Amino acid sequence: MTDDLAQRIQRQQAALRDGDIETADFARFLARMRAQFGEQQVDAVLQVEAATTAGGTTQVVTESARVGVAVAGSLYGDVFINGQWTRDESALLHQYLEHLIARCAMLPLQGIREQKSSTDLLAIKLDQVYTQLATAGMVQREVFDRASLAQFDASAYLAAHRGTELLPAQQRSRVRVAGQAGADRRPISIVAGGRTLLSGVIDANSDFYSEQDLVQWTPQELAAATQQGDELIFYGPQLVTEAIADSSHIVVLGEPGSGKSTLLRYLALTLAEAGLDEHVDLQERLQGWSRLGAHYRPLPIYYPLLTFAQRLAKDPGLAGTAHDLWNALADFIDPATSSTGLATVVRDRINRGAVILLLDGLDEVATVESRRKVVQAVAQFATEHPLCRIIVTCRVRAYEGERNAAWQLPGWPTVTLADWTRGQMAHFIAAWYHEAARANDRTAEWRGERVTALQTALGRRPDLQRLGVRPLLLTIMAVVHFNDGRLPEDSVSLYHRCIEILLGQWELGRADGTAYGTLMAYISLPNSGVEAFRPLLEVAAFRAHEAQRGTDQGSLGCEQLRLLVMDALKERGHTNPYDGAEKFLDYTDKRAGLLQASDAGDAYVFPHLTFQEYLAGVHLVSGLHVVDKIMARRNDDRWRVPIMLGVGDHVSGNKLEMPYRLFQELLTCEERSVEQTERDLLFAADLGQELGWDRLEQGDTAFKRVRRDLAQQLGSVVEGRVLPATERVRAGSLLGTLGDPRPGVCALPPSLITIGGGAFVIGLTAQEVGRLPKDEQPYYSHVVNDQPVSVRSFALAKYPVTNGQFKLFMDDAGYDRVVPWWEGRGREWLDAQDNRRAPNYWGDERWGMARANHPVVGVSWYEAQAFCRWLTQQRRYNPVGIVYRLPTEAEWEWAARGVERRMYAWGWEEPDGDRANYDGTYNGMTAVGCFPGGGTPEGVLDLAGNVLEWTGSVYGPYPYDADDGREQPTEVARKRFTLRGGSWNFNPIFLRAANRDFGSPDDRIGNVGFRLATHLPV
Repeated sequence: MTDDLAQRIQRQQAALRDGDIETADFARFLARMRAQFGEQQVDAVLQVEAATTAGGTTQVVTESARVGVAVAGSLYGDVFINGQWTRDESALLHQYLEHLIARCAMLPLQGIREQKSSTDLLAIKLDQVYTQLATAGMVQREVFDRASLAQFDASAYLAAHRGTELLPAQQRSRVRVAGQAGADRRPISIVAGGRTLLSGVIDANSDFYSEQDLVQWTPQELAAATQQGDELIFYGPQLVTEAIADSSHIVVLGEPGSGKSTLLRYLALTLAEAGLDEHVDLQERLQGWSRLGAHYRPLPIYYPLLTFAQRLAKDPGLAGTAHDLWNALADFIDPATSSTGLATVVRDRINRGAVILLLDGLDEVATVESRRKVVQAVAQFATEHPLCRIIVTCRVRAYEGERNAAWQLPGWPTVTLADWTRGQMAHFIAAWYHEAARANDRTAEWRGERVTALQTALGRRPDLQRLGVRPLLLTIMAVVHFNDGRLPEDSVSLYHRCIEILLGQWELGRADGTAYGTLMAYISLPNSGVEAFRPLLEVAAFRAHEAQRGTDQGSLGCEQLRLLVMDALKERGHTNPYDGAEKFLDYTDKRAGLLQASDAGDAYVFPHLTFQEYLAGVHLVSGLHVVDKIMARRNDDRWRVPIMLGVGDHVSGNKLEMPYRLFQELLTCEERSVEQTERDLLFAADLGQELGWDRLEQGDTAFKRVRRDLAQQLGSVVEGRVLPATERVRAGSLLGTLGDPRPGVCALPPSLITIGGGAFVIGLTAQEVGRLPKDEQPYYSHVVNDQPVSVRSFALAKYPVTNGQFKLFMDDAGYDRVVPWWEGRGREWLDAQDNRRAPNYWGDERWGMARANHPVVGVSWYEAQAFCRWLTQQRRYNPVGIVYRLPTEAEWEWAARGVERRMYAWGWEEPDGDRANYDGTYNGMTAVGCFPGGGTPEGVLDLAGNVLEWTGSVYGPYPYDADDGREQPTEVARKRFTLRGGSWNFNPIFLRAANRDFGSPDDRIGNVGFRLATHLPV
């Protein structure tokens, strides 16, 4: 049995080395082997393999390096990590895990209270308040086949899986209605509640619903779907722990304060506790972990990459290799001063796949060269130790996009942490106050009142909801609410109040049995208030933030702080500044506050990076030449948050002159490149959104002009070709909030592009289909054609109709049944709509009017036709009486393909993220015009991806005959109409210009919109 197991493992290891399988596949293989042969048998084979492999390895030894030696043979003992070890190793690991637990046990930003006692911090246990984190992706949850659908209870299912109070693991927001594998394509139509939910062709690969669709469905509508599909497959948010379990190497991205570091600390804490106690249920605490095997309990190593970067900076001779990273890890877990042998034990675990590296904060590595070395070392380490699981965290802006390509880990998957939902907020608030009540000896009644009050405030105030999507900001809310019973009105005020609370811990003494009392009395300035040290703290934060390019990144050296304190004391007239500074350092060493000594006592840090960023930002915007100082740092992502907070501090104090001058400089600065100009405009838009345009304009009407000028210029960023697509998409979203002034986007008339007439073969010839990959040919069997069709000259709108344009229709009695733009079957359809007077999803902030410059969706063919007739008759927007209509199917394809018979609207190159919005890349629609590289030579945009578009043509077989009634249909209620263009959630093969789909005229689907066309004079 052992020989067979060894051979199987050797074969899989060879496949891994040759690149035939992924490391995740190998990990799953090991999990199956452990289940079949037992933990000890598999570990024994791996130890022998690791020893054999290690025997031929040469390690570069630098500084106080540790040389890892694999140990052959079975090891047994008392610590449960992939088996058991010898008692000596057990003791080493036991001590290490206990130290790690102590390090990670408490919430990093603890519940700070103003009431003084011998314990200044209200200890909040991390494992008691940790709340599920989800990624921006979706995963499959339940699958109901034909047999189980007979018993499916739609009402009970929706009740259990929909609601703002649910955590991500319970939520379901997308459903797929599929046919049986291998079954023929067949028509399907799902009608419920007087509306058609779905009309199309179904097969095993069908996927009709965007992730928001299920949110809109009633139980009756979901029950109707069960009657026609062979399978119902439900999807919900992916948990980050599931993503981690699925990938042996992964990068977790998140915005500042989104919970990246807390996630790694929680993983380290949980796995450390599981290493000491075999009864810890990892599946319960780390959802999705079971797919790695019931007994997989790797040794966690939580290591800040900033520490590694500092080590590299101290020794320029270090090139950034796997050996450099291992030496740093060895010194971190087993310092040279102790040399217990723990590093050797850990090295063996790494070789056997029994270690998980939790590498935190790639974005905290400031310089380009340092980050390059760090990434290179991590990538090499992963290659040399493929069984070692590695998680790296980083801010989104510091990792994504072309400008960050040099320090992206090649081939590593990424997931982005999603904003918190109301359910996550509610869970955290209840858990946090439960811990606060426990630690502060408060009653359950007090706890319940506080939880209700804070959750009520969140439900009532949209501004707090926007802040609460970040765990850090919600924690700060809880801290302030704990002390004050109420919350300030904006994020800067929240930070300001929290700083006051932290300073207050130095302000008043209590009879607490210590010799320290108040800070000011202890340093012999009893008649001064602790607020006198606020400028000192601002300078300290600024220096610490500025020093991130050196070896003291994120902290302030002891000597630096001493000199700062001495200068501050001199200004206050202290008789012995040196002695006072020594006492200040001693005080901060012993009592918590806004500065905390490092474990070694040679540096000082702030209790959380956010406080450092806030105080550094406040200092940055003080004194002279503030705008110049900001402009000098505007391209450094590390200064982005401090700048936002510093400028916000001015606005909170109604000091608007500097913010106004900053906006002017960003909009009009001369002697800069096109790229810098576009980045400055995007930064100005981000800044205005962060500060709040309404608040700025209420402070001074001059900001209305700033907003208008910015909007005018930002359109060139959206449709530019300089910034990467991710930034153009963000610019489009920001422009929508400013009021998009681009002609034909939110206003009417539409911008029209003239398309010359001609003849072409619509669809694909049999020869063209035969040249497609074989697995794609079935998808194009319905477009085979060899007969030409003639198209006369016409004009086509540059963009799809947007929400902003559709609102003009709605505001002009668009849905009034007696107006002339509703006729025949369309008016009958409107009468049956039970007073629905807006597109589907109109009130959804992701799809509807909240995004004015995004394509309107959820409109039926009848609504699209009514819009065309309305605009034809509307003389305010159409004074010359142009006749607007939907394009015919032939016109649409001719515009997309041209005389060259382009495969895609832009040409023959395969789709990529710069040309189109597809494959769920942006998790929804984008503002129109964000992908100029995907436009036709004539300038028509968004013909591929973003949204499917109604045409005026009945869906019929080829050859296409314009005279067979398909372009002048009668009895339209019984017809199906052609859809063109692909969608944001479509696979790339469906973005081809010849692709076609169809829908019933009453369909109101979440990824279907329309575009305008008009005849040209003959």
